[in-house]
Amino acid sequence: MDLGQLETFLVVAREKSFSRAAERLYRTQPAVSLSLKRLEEELGETLLDRTTKGGTLTDAGTTLLPLAQRMLDLRKQILDTFGSLKGLQMGRLNIGANDSVSEFLLPSILLAYQQAHPAIRIQAYRQSSERIPTEVLERRLDVGFVSYDPMHPELVSEVILRDHMVLVVPPGHRLAKRKEVTLEALSKETFVAHNAITPTRNAIIDLFSRCATPLRITMELGSLATIQEFVALGAGLAILPRMTVMESIRKGRLVEVNVKELQVEKLIRVVTRREEAMSHAAKAFLQMIRATDFARTSPLASRKHP
Repeated sequence: MDLGQLETFLVVAREKSFSRAAERLYRTQPAVSLSLKRLEEELGETLLDRTTKGGTLTDAGTTLLPLAQRMLDLRKQILDTFGSLKGLQMGRLNIGANDSVSEFLLPSILLAYQQAHPAIRIQAYRQSSERIPTEVLERRLDVGFVSYDPMHPELVSEVILRDHMVLVVPPGHRLAKRKEVTLEALSKETFVAHNAITPTRNAIIDLFSRCATPLRITMELGSLATIQEFVALGAGLAILPRMTVMESIRKGRLVEVNVKELQVEKLIRVVTRREEAMSHAAKAFLQMIRATDFARTSPLASRKHP
């Protein structure tokens, strides 16, 4: 038995598909099947019921699953421990972030980290917020950025930035020259919104509902940058995280209008596993995150709070 066979078994069990497991392992499907077959022959047990779609774990497979994970975790701990002797001269950092962080916050963070640790290979993935905590738990990601607390006992969630949701309008809009408006003044306006269901979106919908003001969303898009383009073209108004619209406001493409009742915070959190066996690359990244005052280094620092 070798650790490669155990890793193959874990990936097949997790993906519930030989073809997807082969893609994740960068191997052919026959090679994955052969590796699993040899492991079963050595153990004298069938680990997967191949009569079911994707293969279901047998009792023996269910028993092996945590033991195999423990073996691979131990291997990772050994490699990370000895890797520390190289002073971060090798390693990998896997990061996942939602749309707003990926586009408007992560680039500067990763650039600073790359300059400090040029030998570390960085892999950053843009993912939906609801998926990121699971990816961290399943060790596909070392660090995740989300805008809510996952509330999971095996995860640690730390707030790194307190952003605010703001109303933006095109320069020629009737509200563009107003210093402040009420929510009621928006009752006949149409809005362009992000199509992701998030706690922040729900908070805004609840706010309009509590104020008995219709929220007329006529277009939903998958990119914050695209939303800004449509607002600038006059397709509607938008309520977006302030850090994402600062550049468009500076260039005069959008205008921020203060809404008296709009006091919705958007918290940016970093999420990691609650365990000691974290890679040195990930530890160094977290140290940098914790040492950074994002409110001072981001465009949010220029905001004048009422």
